[in-house]
Amino acid sequence: MRDYLDDRPMKLRRERTNTPASGRPFVLAVVLCLVAVVLIVLDLQGTITPIRLIAQQAVAPVAQLLTGMRDAAGDLATAPRSEDDLRARIQSLEQENSQLKAENLRMEQDRVENVFLRQQLQIQRDQPWRLLGAEVTVRPPDAGRRVMIIARGSADGVTTGMAVIGQDPGGPAALVGVIESAGIHTAEVLLITDVSSQISARVIHGTVANLGLAQGQWQRGSRLSLSQIDRSTLLARGDSVVSAGLTGSLHVALDLAAVPANIPIGSVDTITVSGQEQSADLRPFVDPDQVRYVWVILSQDA
Repeated sequence: MRDYLDDRPMKLRRERTNTPASGRPFVLAVVLCLVAVVLIVLDLQGTITPIRLIAQQAVAPVAQLLTGMRDAAGDLATAPRSEDDLRARIQSLEQENSQLKAENLRMEQDRVENVFLRQQLQIQRDQPWRLLGAEVTVRPPDAGRRVMIIARGSADGVTTGMAVIGQDPGGPAALVGVIESAGIHTAEVLLITDVSSQISARVIHGTVANLGLAQGQWQRGSRLSLSQIDRSTLLARGDSVVSAGLTGSLHVALDLAAVPANIPIGSVDTITVSGQEQSADLRPFVDPDQVRYVWVILSQDA
């Protein structure tokens, strides 16, 4: 038996392949490069785009889950360890929230102010006026007078007799009142619709502009009347009326109506003829009772 085993060749090692072991990494690298090139070419052609999108959609939930776990772990690591730490954290968050609210309020105020500044720049481009913007702060509850208080005064260059204008969206900048008195930081404006308001005016009919006197009639729905117009003057509904800048010649108190010429006031609504004169009801371009922001005409270019 021993002789039989000794005579059989024993196979102790596997036979070596023809490819040297040192060449296998090179072959693998070449194969991977070829695969990469094929994938790049297919991607450029758009062939594997649907497959890539499907793979991204499949991986996205897992990535979001891992990100959430990472954030939760970070929050847990930085979470307060005691009641005092928790109180301090809450106080810090409340202060941060308060600061964010204050900053948001300032941004909203800046946006509103920018709107009014853009309006002012547009008015100054169209008219030879130097303007001062002012917010309407108070409307005194006096049933017998139409006045308002603005947040500008003598410290800002406001003086008695200056014209005050307002503007409605899509309409012209128009006269709403005259500075009646000025304090240091506030001023009282007599509205053009008040019965004591008298402004020299011109009514424009075609190429002709005739002189008249615009007076307030707030009791008739915030209207005005245009009087002292010669009967021969041609008038028509819709004719525009502007300031004439001739208040002194009409023997009107100068400190209440010294306004520049050519400020829009309103348009003719109805016409009445009486004797040798005629009058007209005017609809103001801007309702003085509705404005919330106005401009004071500090001066005008010569």
